[in-house]
Parts: sequence; C-alpha cells; structure tokens
Amino acid sequence: MTTTWPQDVADGLRDDLAQLADRSAGSWAFSVRESGRSVVAVHGDVVMSAASTIKVALMALVLADVAAGKRSLDEPCQVPDDRAGGTGVLDVLPSVRSIRLVETLELMIGVSDNTASNMIIDMLGLDDAHDRIIALGARSTRLRRRLMDTAAALAGRDNVTTADDQALVLDLLAGPGLLPEPQRRLALDILGRQQFNDRLPAALGSDVTCRHKTGERPGVRHDVGILEFDGRQVILAALGSQLSDPTSQGSGTGPAGQIIATAARLVVTAAREIPPGEGGT
Repeated sequence: MTTTWPQDVADGLRDDLAQLADRSAGSWAFSVRESGRSVVAVHGDVVMSAASTIKVALMALVLADVAAGKRSLDEPCQVPDDRAGGTGVLDVLPSVRSIRLVETLELMIGVSDNTASNMIIDMLGLDDAHDRIIALGARSTRLRRRLMDTAAALAGRDNVTTADDQALVLDLLAGPGLLPEPQRRLALDILGRQQFNDRLPAALGSDVTCRHKTGERPGVRHDVGILEFDGRQVILAALGSQLSDPTSQGSGTGPAGQIIATAARLVVTAAREIPPGEGGT
C-alpha cells in the first residue's frame, strides 16, 4: 500500500518544518519521503558535513555485496592497530583483534563506532564506495576520507551530504528494490538497535518505531531515520549545522535534540491527518 499525501497536508507539513528551521539557531534541513516518493523538503539540497550519517550508505553497500555473494556476514574482519577515537568501543578494547562482518555493521550503526566504520571503508575501498553511493542516487554525497582523519579534514576533504540524499538512501533501504528481503530486514533491525535515542524518537509515542542513525561533530547534529507507524514507513532526515551553542560544540545533543524531536513529531502528526483510504498501490 502506497499512501498519497494530499497537497494541503504536504504543504502544511512543509510550512511547519520551514518555520521550525527559521526560528531555530543554526542552519537546518529536513527531507521527508514515503514509498519511493519525496513528500516535502526544506533546504533539502543544502550540502552539509555528513558526520556519521554516511554510515547508513556504507551499510547498504556492504549488504548489497552480501546479497550478491561477494561477502559473508560471518567472515572475520581484522581490527587494525590504529584505532579511531570518538564514538564507539573498539578504541578501548585493544584485546579484540577480529570480529565478524555483521558485528562490524552493528558497531558502526548502533554505537557509531568509528574504528568499525573505517574497517568497512577499507573493505569497500574509499573511491569505490564513493562512486557506489553516488550511483544509489545520492548525487550530492561525497565520501572523501575515513572517519576521524583530522589531517584530511583540515585539508578540506570532508564527507558531505544533503537531507534529500539521506532520505533517499533510507527510502531505498525501507523498500523492496535495493536489497533482497533477508538483507533488507537485517538493515532495518540494525538501525532499530540504535543506542543514541535523544533526537528523532525523543518526542514520539511507544506506537512509533524509529530506525535511525545519528551524526555529530562540533557545530553539527543530525539524525536520519525510518518512522514506522500505522503500517507505514515514513522517512525523515533532519540535519543541523552551524550550531553555536556550547553543548553542540561538545559531546551533548543540547537544543538540537529538541529541534530534531519536534520535526519527527510534526511528521507523524501530519501523516496521521491523511484520511483512511487516501492511498493506492
């Protein structure tokens, strides 16, 4: 079942998200999709630092390789000696020398482990992964460096994306076209085991399941995910940059969390305004 958004509902949601962006400090972008279609976007094509949201596309590429028989979820992945800092656990577990590929994906998404993410980038190849992400349709996304590569970042080689690109990749993962059902289900399950839940799901009721991935760096706070409710999968990408409040410069979520949570609540509320039967296949 594909739900058709009436124009007045979509326009109302766009206005609400635009007002939220305008009254919030920093630069904000929102993109909403459902069932392979764009619903609304506010600054959806504005390029921003991807931070850890780039990891969603990396997971999609690996699972596509698994589906094609090129890799196995049980294959061992060697943990390198040069472990990345920032979020994650492998940096503080030096005795762990090898983990399975599926465990690497779980760490990359669930606790945003940067060492696990670099293991995936190295496995795929930086340039090949970059080209394959663009081939998915995420044409403004650029994978230019490994995670926590300070020298590359200072040289201007940042990983960038847009809200529209993030929503597109998640929409592909949610639908039947990108991955066969076993890999699609695994991707959704991994996103559903996200450990940082103070943004998209923070203001949602227990009747909404949120499968998502956060991203952050100083002045940047993102969350992108699939909101499941009433038999539907609605995609929301919320990207915030140029944030100047003290919390957003450190390791906390701060006011950005409330902005992202408000956006998610607006999306669910608007979706539920669509009368029963306003849909087609």
